[in-house]
Amino acid sequence: MESRGRVVEEQKNYFLVDTNQGIIRCVLKGTLKKVRARICAGDLVQITVTNNDSLDGIITNVEERTSYIRRPALANLTQIVLVATLKSPHLDLESIDRMLFSAEAYGIKPLLVFNKVDLLSDSESKELDAIISLYQRCGYSSLKTSAETGIGIERLKEFCEREISAFSGLSGVGKSTLLSKIFPDIHFRIGEVSGIRGRGTHTTTNIIIHRYKEDSYIADTPGLSFIDIPEISEESTGAYFPEIAACIGMCRFNNCIHDNEPGCEVLQRINSGQIAASRRDHYLKIYSEMKVIRKQYRK
Repeated sequence: MESRGRVVEEQKNYFLVDTNQGIIRCVLKGTLKKVRARICAGDLVQITVTNNDSLDGIITNVEERTSYIRRPALANLTQIVLVATLKSPHLDLESIDRMLFSAEAYGIKPLLVFNKVDLLSDSESKELDAIISLYQRCGYSSLKTSAETGIGIERLKEFCEREISAFSGLSGVGKSTLLSKIFPDIHFRIGEVSGIRGRGTHTTTNIIIHRYKEDSYIADTPGLSFIDIPEISEESTGAYFPEIAACIGMCRFNNCIHDNEPGCEVLQRINSGQIAASRRDHYLKIYSEMKVIRKQYRK
């Protein structure tokens, strides 16, 4: 019987594929074995079910991906939920901007979630509101949540519907607590890993994707703090900062990198308060890193 499904877990000698018939344990068709390393959780595949009783099958084809991140290897992710806190731990705007840059470059929609808002004083709440306003001006959706009091939990759950989402953020921001509140019927791993079909446990930090509604998936990615920064040319860096990308073609010089060049539209917008100086500074850091990486590859 032919079927179509999504790879939800890779184990040592086979893949687990979520289909309308249930979870099918699949091996690769012989002609696909040479691409095994390129198949990962999230891939959409076509399979042939070889045993309806034991739910075994063969992967016969892998469909083209809409997105792919390398570390951790995850295909067709549609949303990355970036969890942060103003304090406990202290907010790191550079880390947020790096994550947003990576999400943009990989073509994945980011959602900013500021957790533990129940711990904030009135002045700290105003500080957080200013930060949220900064990112909303860049076009990013943002939420305030508290896993302890329930603030924003239902809204966050709505954002995850009809998406393939993964949660990311520094240790201590409350990712695991948020996940357990939003998806109480799913067992998320915290430093331990178990198989999805109850066929025994294993100890690798592999990704497991859970389907909790029709067309709604959540990736269980234990220990995920950052997604890998993609390898792009330094000239392309600004394209993944929306407010900087909006200035393309408006600077005096075509090769303006928005540092201290005369007639730079980005600098003019910083001076007028339309662009945050911190965002431009973090863009320049990533630009310099991409330039170094490209030189290394040329050697």
